[in-house]
Amino acid sequence: MPDDDDKPKRTKSWREIDKQRDRGGSARKSERESERFQSSTKYTQYKTNLERLFSQGVASSALPEHLREKLGGEDDTERDEARKKLYAVEDPKAFHAAATEFLKKYPLPDDARLLDRLLGHPDDGIIDRALTRLEEMHRAGTLKVPPALSQRLASVEIESGDPALRRRAAELRKAIR
Repeated sequence: MPDDDDKPKRTKSWREIDKQRDRGGSARKSERESERFQSSTKYTQYKTNLERLFSQGVASSALPEHLREKLGGEDDTERDEARKKLYAVEDPKAFHAAATEFLKKYPLPDDARLLDRLLGHPDDGIIDRALTRLEEMHRAGTLKVPPALSQRLASVEIESGDPALRRRAAELRKAIR
């Protein structure tokens, strides 16, 4: 039997070995912390608010007046307020009437949620304009599909009297799946 003296002795203590392990894992630890932070609710809210700020033009209302004039003036603020009021209308008949008035004064907005609701309008001309804008946004890659858009497009396919609108609604519905 070999003697215990023949075995090579450990030169480091367990404490020293543990310290080395802790030092080596610092990169993994910081990666885990950043992943945890990015998946946190506060970070998600922050990113959502930033996205909303830059995509819906909310930032223009928060800018000082001299900068607002350079960017687009009061018309943008007025149009954004009118768009928000229009979107807030819940009754379908009142919404259709308000939408008709809105579209007489302003061009179609790039708001997919509002365009989605306009697809339910009784006037085929307004449906055509909304569908055209949605198609343009989809081609450009800027369309953030609202949850009910696919169903609304399916109802346009069924209810519209215009075969061209039916076909275009079906094509867009297939494209956004």
